[in-house]
Amino acid sequence: MNIKDWKLLRNLSIAYVVLVVGLIIGNIIIFNLIEYGSKPSEFVGCYAYDAMLVGFKCSGFVGSEALGFALNVPLYHFYMPFFVLFNPLLIFVVLALWFFPVMLLVSFVKLRGQNA
Repeated sequence: MNIKDWKLLRNLSIAYVVLVVGLIIGNIIIFNLIEYGSKPSEFVGCYAYDAMLVGFKCSGFVGSEALGFALNVPLYHFYMPFFVLFNPLLIFVVLALWFFPVMLLVSFVKLRGQNA
């Protein structure tokens, strides 16, 4: 790969990491503003719940399922490596989740080596 490709990969990786960090900040905000636990069916908004593992659920508005999934993505980074023990095919999900964070580190090393 040439330097242009490594810069593109670095920029994509930075965008992915910033997105995941933003979702983590959103999770922290939900933990601090919304009472923990299941909500009644007429609840509108997002909340954290505990069904063996902590997760986030949104309800009552358009796109609530997509936002709930997005809020759980940072948690999948930590949960999925353990789930591989139960279903080895999930290794592909783990590789996909951790591709950009690992490539961010690799691209920094490669670009530093080419600039020196």
